[in-house]
Amino acid sequence: MPVRVVKLGGSLLDMPDLASRLRAWNAAQSPCDTVLVVGGGKLADTIRQAQIQHGFSDSVAHWLCVRTMAIQGEMLLAILPEARLLTGIAAVGRGASRLWILDAWHFMREDDRHHTSAPLPESWDVTSDSIAARAAELCGADELVLLKSAPADERSLIELAESEYVDRFFPEAARSLNRVRFVDLRGG
Repeated sequence: MPVRVVKLGGSLLDMPDLASRLRAWNAAQSPCDTVLVVGGGKLADTIRQAQIQHGFSDSVAHWLCVRTMAIQGEMLLAILPEARLLTGIAAVGRGASRLWILDAWHFMREDDRHHTSAPLPESWDVTSDSIAARAAELCGADELVLLKSAPADERSLIELAESEYVDRFFPEAARSLNRVRFVDLRGG
């Protein structure tokens, strides 16, 4: 069964019709196992402000933001009851086509302990963009799709990182992926 990893940008979480747009977009894609990686959104922004105010380390901020991704994933699960929570990449691609929501906290903790290559940096250079790329790499995804609030235009991954459309580490995190696609879900 083909696998698609889809990163849902945290900036999209305030859309009142998010569930219906996500369902419509997914239904228009070729059938496959779809793994949603949900961004931290405003919760992650709050952590960034708290770090500025209180001065805790980038590593602490990183792991707090990963927790916000897990929380946002649980929220998405509440509005997409047809989806299933994914705690281990091994379940992907087995059997019928399914819609999964990645438990980012569990995934990242396991990746940090067991991945043979270098772990993702624990800094603001890594956001849900690079975490989705790591998930796509580990589950052998056929493609990674980043659902965003704006179009990507025809720029390289490095240019997209420099313009902060994706995180700074993303070009490195996505280098081994077969296909990366950007979709402006907000603009349709």
